[in-house]
Amino acid sequence: MKTHKRIKFFTFYGCLEEGKRRDNSPAADTKVDYIVSVLNRVGYGVDIISRASSAESYFLPASINTKGENTYRYFASFGMSKSFFRLFYRWFLELQFFFWCLFNLKLGEQVIVYHSLGYDATFLKLHKLKSIHIIGEIEEIYQDVRKVSKRCADNEYKFIDVCDKYIFPTQLLDKKMNRQNKPSIIIHGVYFIEPIVESKFTDGKIHVVYGGTLDPAKGGGIAAAAAAEFLSENYHIHICGFGDPSQIISIIQEVKKKSKAQITFEGELKGNEYKRFIQKCHIGLSTQNPNATFNDTSFPSKIFVYLSNGLKVVSIRIPVVVQSFVANNLFFYDRQTPEMIANAIIRASNETFSDNNILNYLDKNFSVELKNLLETGL
Repeated sequence: MKTHKRIKFFTFYGCLEEGKRRDNSPAADTKVDYIVSVLNRVGYGVDIISRASSAESYFLPASINTKGENTYRYFASFGMSKSFFRLFYRWFLELQFFFWCLFNLKLGEQVIVYHSLGYDATFLKLHKLKSIHIIGEIEEIYQDVRKVSKRCADNEYKFIDVCDKYIFPTQLLDKKMNRQNKPSIIIHGVYFIEPIVESKFTDGKIHVVYGGTLDPAKGGGIAAAAAAEFLSENYHIHICGFGDPSQIISIIQEVKKKSKAQITFEGELKGNEYKRFIQKCHIGLSTQNPNATFNDTSFPSKIFVYLSNGLKVVSIRIPVVVQSFVANNLFFYDRQTPEMIANAIIRASNETFSDNNILNYLDKNFSVELKNLLETGL
């Protein structure tokens, strides 16, 4: 569809091109990519303004890339550093970002902002100076996930409050944060079905994958690895993710001593490499800590990544997932123990895969809702 309108989408979007890599969250980029594809479908070209810093060890100049109807803007950034100059490097990037927005945002312009503590304060200033109308893409309340300063915590709530419209991942978060009942829509994750480009593993084993954060606070990778102890030699668990891998590698080594099932750490896989790998697997694990505060507001988007790539999904039974549109398509376990997770994996491997037409329905419905949200109040 040829686009006639344009909208700016602010995010910490990464770049995977060798030599030009930018820091990013693979899960966030996956969701941004999907929302951008829907925006294109409903007649909008998207200008992605990325605040992501260099993931290389050297300076990266500012750049603009074009892909189809969309542009991707990155700001000049010094390489990753622990030196005395790192504070200056951060300010250098923040000032570029702020002044670009100041001179390029139109008064009263409608924009989409993927919520981040990294620029909440900046958008509070821009909201006052430019009277912009913000559609907040609010994935979670970050202070529920990790400890932040009082200033960051205050800015997080202030940013959410000044948004004019919202894209939330769960009804629970909408109810909690949308106190003034502003226009909002819900999107749990990626709703389209990925083209199948890889065949399943053919070694006769059931391959089970956990893909996501290795953050111990969320606990998903650790729980997935521990489940291997209660599986037979017919199973192979793969752990891949982003973050510090030291703890998960140590746990995997311990589990291997007790497990008949095979377990391997695949490192951090991104983009097409990640999609191709999980398509070779049979079951995806969503094993985050059920007792964490963020479970009241954050939806594990990996569930939809698994479903869209043709996997069965095993998930902890928590309210945000049980109340989701795809609850009937999942295999739940009730307590965060290795044995309970293993039992759910075994049950999933023995049952017929649920019909995934629900993704097509959700995709079409979200397209309509997103178009209506963009045009509400204009």
